[in-house]
Amino acid sequence: MKKQINKVREMDVAAIEGSQAMAAGVDRQAIERCKDAVEKLGVHHTPVVGTTQGGKRMLLSGQCELIALRELGVKKMEVIEIDMTDGAGARAKLSLQLMSLKDGPGALCEGMLLQEVVGAGVSRSEIQTMLGKSASWVSNRIALVTRLDDNVYELVKSGLLDPRSAQEVARLPAEVQFAFAEAAVRESLPKSAIEALVAGYNDENCPSAVKAQILSDPRAALKRMTDKRRAVTADRSGREERNGSAYTIDECIRSAMAQMLRLCRLLSRGPVLEIKIHEAALMELETELLSLLTAVRGVFSPGKTEVGCDAG
Repeated sequence: MKKQINKVREMDVAAIEGSQAMAAGVDRQAIERCKDAVEKLGVHHTPVVGTTQGGKRMLLSGQCELIALRELGVKKMEVIEIDMTDGAGARAKLSLQLMSLKDGPGALCEGMLLQEVVGAGVSRSEIQTMLGKSASWVSNRIALVTRLDDNVYELVKSGLLDPRSAQEVARLPAEVQFAFAEAAVRESLPKSAIEALVAGYNDENCPSAVKAQILSDPRAALKRMTDKRRAVTADRSGREERNGSAYTIDECIRSAMAQMLRLCRLLSRGPVLEIKIHEAALMELETELLSLLTAVRGVFSPGKTEVGCDAG
């Protein structure tokens, strides 16, 4: 026997018991928007009703639609009817399951639609009223598609970059967005990390060297930014404690040598104009390296403070 899939049926509005829990999440503006939509378009989200063995008809999804229809004086409506038990929690369990199936259009899609509507002459205040959203919400969605680099947009379309993360990337200067987005995708950075890195990059006090590291090695940059705000202690064995992890001098030396070797290769092979862009960061790096050299020589030649470099 073929299983019946379609469970839509007409039901008396007055016979359906609403949900107090769902009603707590519905405000008056939402109800008014729903009433307006019902009058213009009809019911576009069919309510789901659970019928118990005892004959009770309990709303599982569509509280806003139920209230709107009652206030409009509608006597009957189409619902999706499903069988449910009388057990405690059965109604809440089914309602939660139905909520988990709802899939919004996503920030990128919303931004594109908003851009099209605004381009057609609809005012932002009208959009806010229609959607029940704040001015900042509308602005952020539009900014996502108007400020976002085309290549980053392609990363979002292909599913490589989450739209919410792309919204943060859009806050960066256009010329660095793709480089950062590529690094974020490569390192599988969560939205929280992307948000912190973008905020750090946009900070007017952020050094050029840190900005360069945010684009090339975001995980290391994030650690660097975090460590600046926390105490750093070292014991007599030379182990440096940071955020509960220990680093030895040997590990730091090996890491520094690997990074310097990589940078030397990039500088020797990279285009002159591209290297010129990082001139300020390289000058800052030179200062840091000279300070390191002073510290190293202070260990092996106590009292010797001059800085120099032997030809090799």
